[in-house]
Amino acid sequence: MAQETLVLGLNPAWQRLIFLDKFTPGEVHRISKVEEYASGKGINCCRVLQRLGGSPVLMHFLGSEHGTHIFDELSACQLPQAPVWIKEPTRICTTIASGGDATELIEPSPVLTVTENQDFIQTLNDYWGSTQRVALCGSFPQGFDVNLINALDFSGKKIFIDAIEDIDCWLQKGVELLKINIQEYCKLLSRLGIPQVTSSPQFWKMTASSVLEKLPIKNLVITDEDAPVRAFRLVEKKFQGLTLQPPAIEVQNDVGAGDSFFAGWLYCDGQEMSFEDSLVKATAVAVARCEVERPWQLSLERVTELEESLKSQVERIE
Repeated sequence: MAQETLVLGLNPAWQRLIFLDKFTPGEVHRISKVEEYASGKGINCCRVLQRLGGSPVLMHFLGSEHGTHIFDELSACQLPQAPVWIKEPTRICTTIASGGDATELIEPSPVLTVTENQDFIQTLNDYWGSTQRVALCGSFPQGFDVNLINALDFSGKKIFIDAIEDIDCWLQKGVELLKINIQEYCKLLSRLGIPQVTSSPQFWKMTASSVLEKLPIKNLVITDEDAPVRAFRLVEKKFQGLTLQPPAIEVQNDVGAGDSFFAGWLYCDGQEMSFEDSLVKATAVAVARCEVERPWQLSLERVTELEESLKSQVERIE
């Protein structure tokens, strides 16, 4: 049985996915199809991890009608949840999919009250003592008291992060994986005071090795849409870097590709797969996700096919 992972996806959304043959700002559009479903980084990650054979438990804030819809939908697919119910409604994310591109319109997150923060930490404490794997997905809602979670005892836990804001305390305590995109990586470099000489051919090795020397991060992964995925780590103080170019595909919907990559890596860690094999499988999962409308509709057969083709494409960063 797969090891249970507590996923903190604290800022979910009710997704409205609009399909257009062509999207032109300022013009009237006739919508060909609209779909609505539960979404957000934590939900996408959990559903893909569940599809791969992992065992996630999702903790999230849910409010009003859309929060109820999310809870009911995830219950129907037998995804274990630890909801914290709040007064303000769960936000709506509207995505316009057109010609392989996606335009996202994201509402502000709900604002939490003091009581709701207390409900959160009480619920989290019910799981924390027995949880060995914790994954943080995305941003915190407005009004979230990050000090409550920073004060927890992280001893003996494997921490995985797909976020950039309010995570400094987590990074200082040590994490198994930090998965961020290129914009978030630049934010992290600025916070750490690491020069960003992007014109240097040694940019990636210099910056990544500096980050890994400053922070106890076991695996650092940076994604950049269609550009190569880069993964770094230090083994006995020796730098290791890998890069992998995702293949060109016909994109149906790429929203949640990063969440799917994160889920793929979580699955690989649970299977004790190697650093290189984890990069290959997680990339294959992200690519397969982009070929379908919803993240959890990805084909496991397609993931395996992509893995086979990607194994020979991994390059080392010297």
